[in-house]
Amino acid sequence: MSSSDPVVSDADTDGLPLHQYLTYRMSRVHSKLSAQGARILRDAVGITLTQWRVIALVGAAGETRLSDLAREAALDKGLLSRNVKSLVARGLINAKQDDTDHRVQHLSLTPDGQEIFFQALPVTRRRQEWLRTDLTNEEIRVFKRVLDKLELAAERVDFSS
Repeated sequence: MSSSDPVVSDADTDGLPLHQYLTYRMSRVHSKLSAQGARILRDAVGITLTQWRVIALVGAAGETRLSDLAREAALDKGLLSRNVKSLVARGLINAKQDDTDHRVQHLSLTPDGQEIFFQALPVTRRRQEWLRTDLTNEEIRVFKRVLDKLELAAERVDFSS
């Protein structure tokens, strides 16, 4: 937080200014972390953050379907599809049509994709460790619990009660 960033007061719960909304603060942190992650991955292995998410999920699964990947990654299907196509074109992902349902694509990493996966994985793990450096185990536990609650709240569509 820079000296020009507003300080959030726990006592100020009514009429919160926009910069104190949870969603605003989360968006700011997300943007900063995404930019940092993008720089790290570009420098380490020459891929984008979204491409890494696709490679990481496919690499962890061994083989997966595009529809399962969309659900797991919580990415827009169009954005995901474009990234998969670019990774197929770069020779990092194999996309095989299902024998019985031609709408279904089975995705797996090519040998070059596996190399990227195994090169980027220690880099991303070091970053995760660094991000946790100033947090206690209790803070991480509480943060995860809060994120779980917010994720459930994000699925709610009725705010009248």
